[in-house]
Amino acid sequence: MCGIAGIVTLVDGSTFDAPLAALTTALHHRGPDAGGTFVSPDGRVGLGNRRLAIRDLSPAGHMPMCNADETLCITYNGELYNTEQVRSTLEAQGFVFRSHSDTEVILHGYAAWGDKVVDHLRGMWAFAIWDKRRNCVVLSRDRLGIKPLYYVNTSNSFAFASELRALRAAGLLGRELDPAGVVGYLLLGAVPTPHTIFAGVHALEPGHTLTLDLATGVARSVRYWALPTTTSDPIDLATTVEQVAAALLDAVRSHLVSDVPLGAFLSGGIDSSAVVALMREATNGTIRTCSIAFEEAAYNEGSYAQIVAEALHTEHHERIVTADEVVAELDTIIGAMDQPTVDGVNTYFVSQTARQTGLTVALSGLGGDELFGGYPSTFRGVPQLWQALRLIQAVPGGAALAQRAINAGPRRERWHKATAALQRPATPASAYLARRGLFAPDEVQRLVTPELWEAATALFDPVRHISERAGAAFDDQPFAWTSRAELATYTHHQLLRDTDVMSMAHSLEVRVPLLDHQLVEFVVQLPAMMKTSGTGQKPLLTRALGARLPQAITARRHKQGFTFPFATWMHGPLRPTTEALLHASVQAGLQPQAVAAVAAAHRSGRIHWSRAWALAMLGAVGQYH
Repeated sequence: MCGIAGIVTLVDGSTFDAPLAALTTALHHRGPDAGGTFVSPDGRVGLGNRRLAIRDLSPAGHMPMCNADETLCITYNGELYNTEQVRSTLEAQGFVFRSHSDTEVILHGYAAWGDKVVDHLRGMWAFAIWDKRRNCVVLSRDRLGIKPLYYVNTSNSFAFASELRALRAAGLLGRELDPAGVVGYLLLGAVPTPHTIFAGVHALEPGHTLTLDLATGVARSVRYWALPTTTSDPIDLATTVEQVAAALLDAVRSHLVSDVPLGAFLSGGIDSSAVVALMREATNGTIRTCSIAFEEAAYNEGSYAQIVAEALHTEHHERIVTADEVVAELDTIIGAMDQPTVDGVNTYFVSQTARQTGLTVALSGLGGDELFGGYPSTFRGVPQLWQALRLIQAVPGGAALAQRAINAGPRRERWHKATAALQRPATPASAYLARRGLFAPDEVQRLVTPELWEAATALFDPVRHISERAGAAFDDQPFAWTSRAELATYTHHQLLRDTDVMSMAHSLEVRVPLLDHQLVEFVVQLPAMMKTSGTGQKPLLTRALGARLPQAITARRHKQGFTFPFATWMHGPLRPTTEALLHASVQAGLQPQAVAAVAAAHRSGRIHWSRAWALAMLGAVGQYH
């Protein structure tokens, strides 16, 4: 796991020594074990790397790494879980390896297969390869977007990095915010790819490869992978359960390869417990687990994590996090965010705990809810709302009547996003936005300046964004559509992004075996009946786990979620900081009166804490980046 960066000059005579050094230095936290740079013989391409050594700890694994004749050079961030298989294939073709790193596997794989190397890889990655023969630089990002990659493309230069703050530190982008990034963040709760919060910089989409032609300066991005569609063919349930169980074990076992201490996050929910249970089945060694607990009983699920730890005989470490600790570390947390988010504080503290216990790698249960249908409010709520919207709009005057009824009722603020959805044609994506969005479009329009709103809406439509990423038709497979929407928006934009930056802030690699692409492809294609028939949480996952977990975990009817007590803390110790950052959010193009209204609604308990926190984190962008 590493931090990668690079810069390409597109104008003869220009140099980049200082920016390349600044890029690499700014990523030190992602790779404290080693660092290096490479400059092409013609002086036009510079690659940088900071290394967190996980595989082949020797200097032979250092980066950037070139092949023997120095016609190819790679900087790479990630982990491959089929290194030995691909290496054997390449050795049979005559390639000679000088290290035992997965970096060299990608390098020789590219020499053998070109851009198609990604089809042979199983894992998470962001890499850049300078190719002298093709006179190009190739960037690639893994299928699910587990590892980040940002780039700036101007008439004079092309630059990329694992984090936006590295590009800022190198002076390669300014403080101007991107209107689509701001509005997308307020609508969805996370900045939507390919937009970022800063103007002029883009995120490479998951499952894409970008090729920069050094002769013309033209960059072309191509999709190489997409989530599969769902089959409607009948499938035997018992056989499917066995296949899912085998796929889960294979995914977790493959993720255990490491030359440094490896453990797991354990929240006490089914997903993280499943990962630890499968780790126990795959290894006889010590398993170190880490969890977060709170003094506030309503949020404390430490007892469930303890049940799992005792049943699976792990070396368990629990940390009690208080509001005072969050206040004390908030500046550091915000500095690590890279982009504003309503989440991530939880991952910051559990990653810090894992690192303090001596771990360099931790497995997480991230992705289980989105893949197996963990939250009924989403997986049942989105289809139900879509049906309701269609029925209401089918009645002449029905939309206006429904809006008046909701606005006159006691829960009008809770249902406001649904009334906003009535103002446009009923689609699965509009229903999803109403259920999963943060602010309704009309609320965002009041929050931002007219100029910012006009600029954003010309570039970004949230319903189209969701629809394009969810893909195939909704009617016959609402569960599958919702799962794809969750994986391609919320999981990618928020969960994976927050997990990456917050874990790497502590130089910790986090692996997500439930998002192994082979497992995802298999489960997404299964008919919804396979994932919904039964009782309890995520019945298909629970069936596949069998007796691996204590009944106290599998029989739980409700999962709190990995949530901090912000609803309480923001009215207590976090209130002064929150209100100061809310005031600062006007610098991000927000209207003072609208921000004040959100702050007042939060103080009175009329809105969810996440709305006020979202504005506060937007306000933090100008202060910490």
